[in-house]
Amino acid sequence: MKSNHSFSVTFFVRRNREAFGRAPIYVKITVDGSRVFIPVKQTVEVAQWNQKAQKLRGNSPENILARDRMRQIVNDINLAYDELRFQKEVVTAEKIKIKVEGEDQGKSLRDLIKYHFDQPGKLLAAGTLKNYYSTERFLSEFLKRKKLSDIQLSKIDFKFITDFGVYLRTKSPDKGQRPCTNNTVMKHMERFQKLMGLALKFGWILRDPFIHFTRKLVTKDRNVLNDDELASIRQVNLPDPVQCVVRDMFVFSCYTGLAYSEISSLASHHITTDNEGGVWLVMQRKKTLNTNERSFHVLVLPIAMSLIQKYKLSPDAINRETIFPCPSNQYTNRSLKVIAEKAGLGRQITFHVARHTFATTVTLEKGISIESVSHMLGHSSIRTTQIYSKVKQKKVANEMKYLFMAQQVVIT
Repeated sequence: MKSNHSFSVTFFVRRNREAFGRAPIYVKITVDGSRVFIPVKQTVEVAQWNQKAQKLRGNSPENILARDRMRQIVNDINLAYDELRFQKEVVTAEKIKIKVEGEDQGKSLRDLIKYHFDQPGKLLAAGTLKNYYSTERFLSEFLKRKKLSDIQLSKIDFKFITDFGVYLRTKSPDKGQRPCTNNTVMKHMERFQKLMGLALKFGWILRDPFIHFTRKLVTKDRNVLNDDELASIRQVNLPDPVQCVVRDMFVFSCYTGLAYSEISSLASHHITTDNEGGVWLVMQRKKTLNTNERSFHVLVLPIAMSLIQKYKLSPDAINRETIFPCPSNQYTNRSLKVIAEKAGLGRQITFHVARHTFATTVTLEKGISIESVSHMLGHSSIRTTQIYSKVKQKKVANEMKYLFMAQQVVIT
């Protein structure tokens, strides 16, 4: 953007305030002949200051700190100048000073988060919004660690982003929580990046602090149950009736691929019968209120059908007008830890493991095409489903055994 202003930034030492060979350094901002002064809030050795070169000689800790402060204030001044021009305001030295000194620093990170929850957040699915709340909580903790209650959006730079990532990787988890893995950190960074992208679109910031940031996800195998483990879950003895409900919901998900949110809202109007007597689940999946609903259809297998019959007359389910009397998601996942232990699995599981199990053990390994599995899972892209087809050793073994047997025949 071409400028018609004369604009300059000059540092100088206030020699009239010299004491013991040191004096405070100031910056002079000049716009169209009008000038203002801002203290850098650093003192320097007068003998080491070169006014003509605008440089401070020497590498003492004090001088290094002063140079860092000078660079920061130049960045702040240039940013304030660019913001005024971008907003098509009359640029004056006084307005630049006001912005730099913080009397009019624009929107803050908490302003951005509040706006997101108050407006765009209303369009997000409950599960997605919950994840944003987690990211907001970690950002608040990070600010507290830096002894800040808030930060202006214009102050968020690549270093802030990098430090936040380090904080997520190294923070001690709260009681009952797990440390952040690489992919968890990347998800928080993705949501933070989307927030800053919103600020950029609104003109609240002029530069995208994430422009040099690259998310690196680690591809890892999905946690799934094999046939024997699934049988152990189905047959485990559970004296607690609520744990029985959790187990049955989990098994139902293993044979239908429904997520917890879908099972908790599953009602009789989602169940249809075709001309041949087959029973189908017909539902829609969407992430936000703005996205198109993606219909998916799942043929109800006998095991899943038996669970529908088991709970259709449950008083809790009738009161909720759903198929299952669903406990909360938190209670469900806590109960699954107990159920997995009683079933002798030797590892923890979450409810989403059931969806992964449907995609692999129940369907792909039994010869169901990846296109059909992708539709039943409600995936918008088959590439999402392909994750499951890459990780199952048993599926590879089943397909390779025919080649093995054929070669044995040739040898003999």
